[in-house]
Amino acid sequence: MRRFSIRKYIICILLISGITFSAEYVYSSPYELSPLTDGLLIGSGAAFYGLSLYTGKKIDPLTDKEIAELSKNDINSFDRSAADNWSRKADKWSDRTLTPIMISPLAFLAADETRNDFITIGVMYAESLLITSGLNGTVKNIAQRNRPYTYNPDVSVSEKKEEDAVLSFYSGHTVNAFNSAVFVSTVFADYYPESSWRYFVWGTTLSAASLTGYLRYKAGMHYPTDIITGAVIGSVTGWLIPVLHHPGSRNISFQIIAGEENMIAVVLSF
Repeated sequence: MRRFSIRKYIICILLISGITFSAEYVYSSPYELSPLTDGLLIGSGAAFYGLSLYTGKKIDPLTDKEIAELSKNDINSFDRSAADNWSRKADKWSDRTLTPIMISPLAFLAADETRNDFITIGVMYAESLLITSGLNGTVKNIAQRNRPYTYNPDVSVSEKKEEDAVLSFYSGHTVNAFNSAVFVSTVFADYYPESSWRYFVWGTTLSAASLTGYLRYKAGMHYPTDIITGAVIGSVTGWLIPVLHHPGSRNISFQIIAGEENMIAVVLSF
């Protein structure tokens, strides 16, 4: 199984954000960068990403004995149906539907207002990706939930013994899809609050993100609860990062609290 890499998209956005444009501002931008806000966001994202790398060294793949003892009756009734799914085609298509969503912020280069602010938009998007992927990786590595296909007798034992087989919670594809979808839709609505196109943007991006989540379910890669959790967290990060960059949104603080039994808590106040 492949583990979807987000780093190339972060690098791409950061590189694009380095492009400068000479144009006269004729409007009031809905966003502004701040050393405090962006320092906290980038620092938090880097901390999450570093924690994900650290916890990634402590993954325990399933053993032959553990695989033999797996029973889908042990899965809660809401998630149990996912154990019957296994589709390489759906797995590949989930990559194909995710990619356009994640590069969709490039569309902001097409209009004058958003093109003039593309450095700001690019920084915000890179922050959302860093936080989203870092948090997701950390939770996956700590939770180590068996993927649905590990319960499926049609899947080879060798597949089930890979490290990726215990990284089900929560869906990385879904969280990144909804982060990008909500980010793009929120930014578009902030720049063009009177445009009727904002309904089309919201509908299109959320539909594509939902399709990505569904394909992860059909592929046997995730349970419904993995997908729902990813959708909620991705929606929050995609909405929150732009909100924190509105002029005046500066009183924010982050706390990362490590608890017992491999638990972490993130506290955000603003």
